Amino acid sequence: MDSLQPNWNQQKPSPQDALLVGSQVSLQPFQLESEAIGRVLERLRVNHSNGGAFIASVRVGSNEVFDWFASRNRLLEYDILPLLLRRDEIRSLLPSVAIPETLASNCEGQARSVASSGGFSFDNPFLLDGQLAQRLFAGGAYPPESKMSGRAAMQLAAEFCEAVFGRRYEDVCLFSSYEPWTPWFRGIAWDWTSILFDKGERSLWILVVTDED
Repeated sequence: MDSLQPNWNQQKPSPQDALLVGSQVSLQPFQLESEAIGRVLERLRVNHSNGGAFIASVRVGSNEVFDWFASRNRLLEYDILPLLLRRDEIRSLLPSVAIPETLASNCEGQARSVASSGGFSFDNPFLLDGQLAQRLFAGGAYPPESKMSGRAAMQLAAEFCEAVFGRRYEDVCLFSSYEPWTPWFRGIAWDWTSILFDKGERSLWILVVTDED
């Protein structure tokens, strides 16, 4: 599948269309069988024993409005990504995370910053493996006795990135949050949400981690 590219001849969608696209674009849940993904979840759950970790993935259907923003890495504008997370298709994949049905938004038809919205910030996908490796290595409040080496953590994080998006860093955009944007998060030091959109596969990956002491 070709990577989603900006159509520079396409006019920017109206604020009204942008605010609606989160509820209109099609989402198809899917599950990728991968040893690396399973090992990452297992390790995160072991070393975040008072919290946990979950992952979910959906395919995003073709939509001119969504594609305009996604191709330009602007999914935080008009709260598009935070609104997508409130969709039943995603909430049903992460029932324990207790994602609220609605988003408290002050957007009112105005474009927010393309870099931050709803507790999420635009991040550098080239840093994802390191961010994940740090959590695999250090864990949460009470790391297990069998600590993973830094080398092993980086290797497993690399295998995770290979499984999820083939390490095609140029084809993905990354959004991160360190805030308790649902009641499931403990609101201390170990809240982490990493959301990756693969413009080649049109897949949206959501990884959530939390812990408490």
